[in-house]
Amino acid sequence: MRGLVGPERNRTSTVLVITNITTTVLSIPFLVVILVEVETRLGKITGQESIFLYKRVRSFLSVPYAEPPIGQQRFRPPKPKKPWNETIVANTLSPACYQGRDMYNTSFWGSEMWNHNTPVSEDCLYLNIWTPGEAYNLTVMVWLFGGGYYSGSPSLILYDGKALALLGNVIVVNVNYRVGPFGYLFMDDDEAPGNVGMLDQQLALYWIRDNIFNFGGNPSRITLFGESAGASSIVAHLIAPGSENLFKNGILQSGSLDNKWSMDTPSRGLDKSKQLANLVGCNRTKVREQMISCLRSAPAQLLVDNIWNLNLSFIEFPFVIVSRDRNFFRHKDGFTSLRNGECAHHVNLMIGINHDEGNFWNIYNLANYFDKSEQPELSRNEFHDCIERAFASQPELVRSAAKHVYSDPNCTDPNKKSQFYAEQVNQMVGDYFFTCDSIWLADQISRYDGHHGRVYIYYFDQPSSANPWPKWTGVMHGYEIEYVFGVPIYNETAGYTKAEQLLSKKVIQYWSSFAATGVPRLKDSKSTDVWPEYDGINNTRWMLLKGGSYLKPIGARKKVECDLWRHAKDIEYNSYGTCVTTHCKKLSYDCRLSVFVNSSGQTSVLVCYQDFVAVVNFRSGALIVHYFSYHGGVTTSF
Repeated sequence: MRGLVGPERNRTSTVLVITNITTTVLSIPFLVVILVEVETRLGKITGQESIFLYKRVRSFLSVPYAEPPIGQQRFRPPKPKKPWNETIVANTLSPACYQGRDMYNTSFWGSEMWNHNTPVSEDCLYLNIWTPGEAYNLTVMVWLFGGGYYSGSPSLILYDGKALALLGNVIVVNVNYRVGPFGYLFMDDDEAPGNVGMLDQQLALYWIRDNIFNFGGNPSRITLFGESAGASSIVAHLIAPGSENLFKNGILQSGSLDNKWSMDTPSRGLDKSKQLANLVGCNRTKVREQMISCLRSAPAQLLVDNIWNLNLSFIEFPFVIVSRDRNFFRHKDGFTSLRNGECAHHVNLMIGINHDEGNFWNIYNLANYFDKSEQPELSRNEFHDCIERAFASQPELVRSAAKHVYSDPNCTDPNKKSQFYAEQVNQMVGDYFFTCDSIWLADQISRYDGHHGRVYIYYFDQPSSANPWPKWTGVMHGYEIEYVFGVPIYNETAGYTKAEQLLSKKVIQYWSSFAATGVPRLKDSKSTDVWPEYDGINNTRWMLLKGGSYLKPIGARKKVECDLWRHAKDIEYNSYGTCVTTHCKKLSYDCRLSVFVNSSGQTSVLVCYQDFVAVVNFRSGALIVHYFSYHGGVTTSF
């Protein structure tokens, strides 16, 4: 594909045709409009070419990949877009799929930046595409946005793909998919089968595979990258049979399918869906088909207005992926597949987390302690209260173990406040809901028997000068994205430092080279920039992205903390019956013994066997044993 050498300055129209690309230049005094026409398998699309960072870049916005999922198609799997006769003018950003808004503080950019900036609609299955002006056989990077499966948009200012496309020499495709009940309502019925938001993503990948060549992309070099729910979605595609061979690499930014908030059991998904039906007045019948029909005809805003009235626990989102369904996982089980290694082994993965994953959620969910402009300070008693609230759904044993592992026994005054305990809540919430699952996934994949894709881990710890949140919040969930999309490079008025601009260039090189080759590397690498493959045994280092890039071992402290949460999740998994066909069986639990050392060196022993768990430690000369089974718990000292 070739573009124009340059626009004329008079009122002429120039048309250049190369293969299936048509470029038209319309020149008006003081304004140059460059239209670029692409012919796909389904029909013609007209985009725009502009100058950005002194280079030519093309954009094709709101490109349809599916028929509108409106009316009777609500809750149903998407249908492929039919061919069209008239040229589609693709110069307006995609609408957001129907959702609510974060009303934390409508005048504060820190929260408003995540709210949709285009109108909401159920007619929303579109792509935003950016390509360099000279694009031929380029690597394709497909962005899956985050938002907890209840919000998000491919059209956020933060996700503008121009800089990444130009500096990475790649094609960037942002995918829109249904969220909330429109994408994840689950009635275990063909009329509302669940996971249709995942089927939206999957259908978009088929569209990209079949049509991206016409935009200058290589359909055999597609990389998925996403943050939070977007990252979790990538792991789901590793399991889904229908997504096999649709992408070569995956970049997981602060998210994994095993995150507590990411995936529900079918029973939990069905319970939430019935709760919503009750809330909107669709509970007058127990006939499932009639209940679905009522929900299908309900005003979209009514559904959105009620999703947060569901009975939800700490950082539990209304409608998310269900672990077993008939169309996406095709009766495979997401939880079981993750643990048994039943997923695509050929895909290379880059997995990463941020330093302060927990703070963003603590501001919202532990507001009385963390919604502050100054650095929070907590007493040990307040620290314990945070644990009780954040992990109320966990057994008492797990909460007690968390208090031990993350506490400081040298702090004898339970009412004395310190920044230490506030930081421990940040790390603890981040570990359980994000960080530790990412490390576990890297371990799982790198230890698969036989062939598996390469695995790399990063740890992002660069505070942003443009971050509107108080400085104490650090590098929160989602705040690496601006570096991936090059915001520090092109936004000269936001106050980014030279070091931040250089780091953004380095991140783009790592991301785009990984997308192209499956190996993250820099053009001019120093020894500290060489990023080794993670294998969970011989190399357990991650790339620290802070001011530059440096290899750093994953600390023993983090391993201890993550072992605690892995045991907790294994206990939950052990209680989860897996129905593969027509019967359920109880999954066995391996005998384990782990030794935990808290932040001040006090030692505890955690023993797990089947559904029995015990924590043993010494306190004031006495041996204290806490033990728990799913049938009850007790504390004994002797």
